[in-house]
Amino acid sequence: MKKITLLAALLMGAVSFAQIAGTSFEEPDALPGKYNDTGDANVAHDLINNAGEPLVDFITAGGEIGFNASYSPYDTPDVGLTDGDFVGVTDFTPSPSVLFTDGDKGYQMNDIDGNMTLEFDQVDLTLANSGAISLDFLLSINDTPTNGNYEGDGTVNESGSDRLRIYVRDITNSTEIDLFNSTGMDLDDLVPFDAGSGEYQLQWQNATAALPNSIVQLVIEGRTNASAESFWFDNISFDGTIGVNEQTADQFAVYPNPATKGYVNITSKVSGAKNISIFDVLGKQVVKTILNGDRLDISALNSGVYILKIEQGKTSTTKKLVVK
Repeated sequence: MKKITLLAALLMGAVSFAQIAGTSFEEPDALPGKYNDTGDANVAHDLINNAGEPLVDFITAGGEIGFNASYSPYDTPDVGLTDGDFVGVTDFTPSPSVLFTDGDKGYQMNDIDGNMTLEFDQVDLTLANSGAISLDFLLSINDTPTNGNYEGDGTVNESGSDRLRIYVRDITNSTEIDLFNSTGMDLDDLVPFDAGSGEYQLQWQNATAALPNSIVQLVIEGRTNASAESFWFDNISFDGTIGVNEQTADQFAVYPNPATKGYVNITSKVSGAKNISIFDVLGKQVVKTILNGDRLDISALNSGVYILKIEQGKTSTTKKLVVK
């Protein structure tokens, strides 16, 4: 009980929010089969829902926010989604044993052969205190889990340069806040990995970020070129406390979390060094360092739950960190 009590006390300020907006994709119908884009794969265009095919767009209903999908080609265009692909709202789970994290449905991007963007409804956090966003995402793995599944580093707009970026547009301040951005990295390095077995893991990850008092919009950008390459999303939640005037200065994102490969990325909305402290569940400090970049080496930590404290200038926050 001592560990649980202390952990709850350390995290109480970070988790005592109410949901302001969100979706787990439970309201839209989950239609079977593939989505066939009827637009021109050579030019950027909005994606529309087709009768009898998985829904790529949704107008807000039942307390869940809406979303709109669009497509843009590689610099040298490919077939895009015109050949029929598994994209949109689905109740087909990542595997028989890996289910959706909230409810029976989620959203999938698969074999895009170009770029797909999913934009969610804007959310007004101007009256929210300690605003935050959380979502679950999953990166598919190869049928042979000892092999990587993705190619390239996402820096060029072409086939074989897979990329996933999840971010929030701060509409009020004309800035962007990354939750997850694989640009410049091999996506395989961000897939959970079991060093003991040498196998990649089909496993949900969670991305979070603190948000300012402003109007914000979640955006997901995916690029893949093979049927084995899928991105899955679920359990999106904008949280905060309404009716408090104090503006939060928390501005950090931490990923991957759970961390499985000996490092974690800690990004900030502003530039500059970050003071990092990590505590175990008994409150013992196990890491204390100054981080000038984004990647923190945690290879010396045992598997378990930790408290991550981030300080930058006058801004400070604590987050739960899970090490696998």
